[in-house]
Amino acid sequence: TGKPDQKDLSENLAATQGLAHMIMECNKLFEVPHEMITQSRNSYVDAEVHSPTLDELGKQMDEEGGNYQMYLETLMQNLQKEAKEKFKGWVTCSSIENTELAYRKVGDGNPLRLWKASVEVEAPPSVVLNRVLRERHLWDEDFLQWKVVETLDKQTEVYQYVLNSMAPHPVRDFVVLRTWRTDLPKGMCMLVAISVEHEEAPLMGAVRAIVMDSQYLIEPCGSGKARLTHICRIDLKGHSPEWYNKGFGHLCAAEVARIRNSFQPLIAEGPETKI
Repeated sequence: TGKPDQKDLSENLAATQGLAHMIMECNKLFEVPHEMITQSRNSYVDAEVHSPTLDELGKQMDEEGGNYQMYLETLMQNLQKEAKEKFKGWVTCSSIENTELAYRKVGDGNPLRLWKASVEVEAPPSVVLNRVLRERHLWDEDFLQWKVVETLDKQTEVYQYVLNSMAPHPVRDFVVLRTWRTDLPKGMCMLVAISVEHEEAPLMGAVRAIVMDSQYLIEPCGSGKARLTHICRIDLKGHSPEWYNKGFGHLCAAEVARIRNSFQPLIAEGPETKI
């Protein structure tokens, strides 16, 4: 008759139910035994990056009496200079969702690339900055918890946050020193962050990831819009350098797309009228 018999229907139903169960239990399905992780020691893990303290950041400055404020100020000045020079020397990549993506090799001995993702947002720079700074829960579904560890001044703080990951990757914890500016020339806003060690920030996740570089530049681009550029270099702990080269940049592009999409324009119902 051309119709499936009862045996075919039963097998198909069993396969469908099995697949549905695997989807529901995906976190358990992809778990890696702890014993396997402890046996997996390699040169990438052994050569891991360690975060400096606030005092150690200041000592990285060439000038005598350097401090973390001078270090952050240097980061912001370099970002403004790059923006003024239209970000020369970056390698452009194909990207998704009307975003722009590029990378640059750093040459400091660490194999991780520096990534740059850009997008236009339907909101002014100060509003976009606040969305990145204080409203991550609106655009990042993996955002679990956060706290301000120490307020250093009105625009500088040590900030800790936790991001969820799909198994077998662990929940990741970040502790960063970050500062922001809203009074820059031409209406620009800026946020820079770097991982630090802090005695009042014990581990809140399973693994502490390292933000080697995170910079947000937000420029006005007419009629209440802003151009958001995120420059990012993060050691998430648990991926190979090859994965970073192939995959991490697309995560950066997806992040700026989510920030843009969190500003959904209001759609008025009814016929258009001129007032």
